[in-house]
Amino acid sequence: MTTLSIIIPVYNEAKTLKKVLERVYIYQIPNVKKELIIVESNSTDGSRKIVAEFAKNKKDVTLILEEKPQGKGHAVRTGLTKASGRIILIQDADLEYEVSDYPSLLKPILEGKTKFVLGSRHLNHTGDYSWDIRNFKEGRKALFMNIAGLAFHAFFNLIYQTNLTDPTTMYKVFKRECLKNLHLRGNYFDLDWELVAKLIRSGYKPIEVPVHYKPRGFAEGKKINIMRDGPRYVKAIIENRILPLNKL
Repeated sequence: MTTLSIIIPVYNEAKTLKKVLERVYIYQIPNVKKELIIVESNSTDGSRKIVAEFAKNKKDVTLILEEKPQGKGHAVRTGLTKASGRIILIQDADLEYEVSDYPSLLKPILEGKTKFVLGSRHLNHTGDYSWDIRNFKEGRKALFMNIAGLAFHAFFNLIYQTNLTDPTTMYKVFKRECLKNLHLRGNYFDLDWELVAKLIRSGYKPIEVPVHYKPRGFAEGKKINIMRDGPRYVKAIIENRILPLNKL
């Protein structure tokens, strides 16, 4: 029996939270025992009440309540410290991704092909690539997000000599042993880049598998802001490439 720790950072996701938690909790994977680690960052929309009610009397759910919001990256890092599973999976609290992709995400690890998997939103299940994955209603913002995403991905691949289609996917799955001696510092969306960069520099070669993706727009609660987060991305990509791992 393989043990899987699912890290779920939560901040102001009341509209989708209950449905996501229920889907993750009831989803069964043969020969895999799950534990949920929910990190709630003192939301202002009632999310804390939802997670508290959900976690009640569930021994396989760990609930961590932060005193104040310190960023998604901080919440993920906090959750990682409590993970006891042999494999770790990061799951957002929105409805952009499908839990039905869990088996395909776990398969390369369970078969011993790799210790690190990325769920690519840009690949479909026939292996074809699509660049315009963000097709929500705010057309100009969606186009800008798509172009910015392509630019950041190209920059990352150039710097790290990789050929990844989606290094910033939320679905990052890896063996817990990969975190040994890995000191993560990112508090925001920059952790997405930092985690992938440090795992690659530690010698772990990721396998990408296609995942289903239904993007939500900013009116629906999307939190990323390229003007704010973009400089953090660049800093994380460069810093985690040029500095020695033992200095990071």
